[in-house]
Amino acid sequence: MAIARTAEEAAQFNTLLNKKYRFFDYKWDLVFWVTALPVVAAAADITKLLFAGDWDFWTDWKDRQWWVTITPFAMIIIPSAIQYIQWLAWRFPTGFTYTAVGLWLVSWLGRWLQWDVFVNYPLNFVWPASIVPAAILTDWILLKTKSFVITSVVGGMAFSLAFWVSNYVTLAPFLQPVEFMGSVLTLADVQGISYLRSATPEYLRMIEHGTLRSFLEETTLVAILFGGTVATAGYWVGQAIARILAIWPIMKFMKKV
Repeated sequence: MAIARTAEEAAQFNTLLNKKYRFFDYKWDLVFWVTALPVVAAAADITKLLFAGDWDFWTDWKDRQWWVTITPFAMIIIPSAIQYIQWLAWRFPTGFTYTAVGLWLVSWLGRWLQWDVFVNYPLNFVWPASIVPAAILTDWILLKTKSFVITSVVGGMAFSLAFWVSNYVTLAPFLQPVEFMGSVLTLADVQGISYLRSATPEYLRMIEHGTLRSFLEETTLVAILFGGTVATAGYWVGQAIARILAIWPIMKFMKKV
């Protein structure tokens, strides 16, 4: 009887102990990922500002050549790094989505506070693009293929295409043609003329500069395809950041210990 009672008490103790540890693990995971979200989002936003800059800031800069080429590259780097870390540690295909949601929240908060609250500038001229649909699609590709190589090639192209499709719904009203001072412009261009910004001549944009239309006489599709190729390269930039700056120092420290 004593042995049975001891075994029963040990089983109850183990159950309670495991329950506490499990609760602690879940609570720690929640605290960690919630507090890490602003840091990850800030890193993604800074990367976007460094590489894309005004191409993804002003509505009249969101053209169908440079915007769809540069912005996917700028926005895929940090999500790729987080995707590698989450997949390696927990086999969670959520790195892109996690970063995209945080970037969306931080971008809108910044635009609202900095431009609408402080300087009373129209938000429909400084709205940030969203990569949430493109991020979900890229995470799904990793979930199905379980390969970073396939995700970089197929996911890079899909990311660029989904980026354009998902943001075109918001951008389309600003691409309507209007007559302004004897010229036919888009509504976004009229906004750019009406709301002045500080800029020097060398800082002004060049819209669809070059002979890109000579290939299939189509600008957008060619720019999206090229943007997908550039996004594939950006995907591996993010992978390198995760492996060299995040994973490698941790593994080296753990080996020394």
